[in-house]
Amino acid sequence: MEVNHPAPLSLLELAAHSLLSNEASVPLVLEQLTVNLFPPLLTAAFAKGHRKALKALVQAWPFRFLRLGSLIVQWPNQDSLQAVVDGLEAFSAHRACPRKSELRMLDFTLDSEQVLYCGKGASEALAKFPFWLPSAVKAEMPQATARPKPAKNTKKGRKQPWEAVEIHIDLFLRGFFKLDKFLSDLLTKVEQSHGALHLCCRKLHIEKMAVDSLLRILKTLRLDFIQELEVFYWCRDFLVLAEPNLSAIQLGRIFNLRSLKLFYYKWAFSSWVRQPSSYFFSQLTMLGHLRKLHLSHSYLVGKLHYILSCLWVPLHSLEICNCKLLDTDITYLSRSHHTTCLKKLDLSINDLSYMIPGPLGTLLRAVSGTLQHLDLKHCWLKDAHLSALLPALCRCSHLSSLSLSDNPISSACLLSLLKHTMGLMELKQVLYPIPVDCCIYLHGVCRGPVNEDKLCQLQAEIQKQLQAMQQADMQWSPSTVFAYAAGAV
Repeated sequence: MEVNHPAPLSLLELAAHSLLSNEASVPLVLEQLTVNLFPPLLTAAFAKGHRKALKALVQAWPFRFLRLGSLIVQWPNQDSLQAVVDGLEAFSAHRACPRKSELRMLDFTLDSEQVLYCGKGASEALAKFPFWLPSAVKAEMPQATARPKPAKNTKKGRKQPWEAVEIHIDLFLRGFFKLDKFLSDLLTKVEQSHGALHLCCRKLHIEKMAVDSLLRILKTLRLDFIQELEVFYWCRDFLVLAEPNLSAIQLGRIFNLRSLKLFYYKWAFSSWVRQPSSYFFSQLTMLGHLRKLHLSHSYLVGKLHYILSCLWVPLHSLEICNCKLLDTDITYLSRSHHTTCLKKLDLSINDLSYMIPGPLGTLLRAVSGTLQHLDLKHCWLKDAHLSALLPALCRCSHLSSLSLSDNPISSACLLSLLKHTMGLMELKQVLYPIPVDCCIYLHGVCRGPVNEDKLCQLQAEIQKQLQAMQQADMQWSPSTVFAYAAGAV
């Protein structure tokens, strides 16, 4: 039987392990090391949780950048992270910089692909850290616009003897809990650094946070670094950002915001918070870089114009899901300046059946020149509605994906849709509902049981027509039963 032996360690790895065997000597030895030994030494120290060595390495790091994302995914160790934070105590405006240190950016952000393929064990370990989220915004934004603008009140004069260190981290804040030791200590180090440490967060998710903890974090963050903000489910979370008395954390100060997602924010149009909501709208006018807006499970009911009129730069993506939209909302949207640039439109879980062919058809014609992704899941659309919508839909020449899940539409109507959309050369993905003749619909949602034989016949016919029309690269897929039932009822 063949025995698999582990690969032999390289000379650099052997040197790193030898040095770490006497951890107390690491700070002194680092003065003599060549810079090429620092990365393998850091990896070995992080993997084994050598706290003293990690602290010393951070304080003597000879490069401007220290990115820990891949190490965190491989070894999500609380002690290692804590040691890195402990190493930041030497960076202060009132203390001399550590000898030989060139560190100017410490990056805790995780790469989405690394997290996706890290394995079950690492995923479970990472789940214990509520503040880790892969950043998608960083890859989308040009480098020239990714950095924040300098503060207007920056004083010109003699250059400071020290240069601030940026700490990059994406935060996922959820639940009424005390801040864990790592995050609490990190905030303390930033607060006590007197400006030598800047906490920079590009993606921030807030959900049911204790107000005192949330306030502390927001006051410590460089708000002008935030590019993606999600506020989920708890009205007090967003009131913290929309409260005029809390001037230190005004929403308008997050002026580099590219994406804003609000879930369950019914407070905005309630009579008992009329003043905070008006202040919130005034803050929206300051978000000149906002391109993506997602509103979900909120009670708009004819009030969409209050939000859209505050955004003077056209949106590229607009998602308004389960917001009780009225025809006046769709009419306003179709006449707004946002239709000139809109690439993604999601109106899921809104009753649009009485807006066809009027307001909804007008809206589709208005966005036909730019629209690439259209989502109309569970919008109570039947055969007559879809047929009336086809002329406007077929004008969307750049459409690449279409979702019609959970709409009571027949197989015959779906085949008609296939035939009429063959002229949309960029359309490659269609998610269609389980046809009404293949299952039972209740309150506009497919509840099953599904007649698998009929569904298979429909799928075979769709594939046959795609082949005949030489559209083999176009994917037509049926939606899953109950996929959106929870949000629809």
